[in-house]
Amino acid sequence: MTDIKITIIDRDGVSHEIDAPTDMNMNLMEVVRSYELAPEGTIGICGGMAMCASCQCYVESDHELPEMRDDE
Repeated sequence: MTDIKITIIDRDGVSHEIDAPTDMNMNLMEVVRSYELAPEGTIGICGGMAMCASCQCYVESDHELPEMRDDE
């Protein structure tokens, strides 16, 4: 599978168009961290355990998305 292009607007309003891998089973928080788009210690502080709410995001897309699950 190929990478997908996504646009991330950071907390300062700066837009970043990046290639997100589809073959590495990464969630969006991990992609943001791998591109270093957030200052160290400001996103994913709990390591993605859904305990700190530091990696909240808004999805703006015309694609139909599945309903949010309990683990989200």
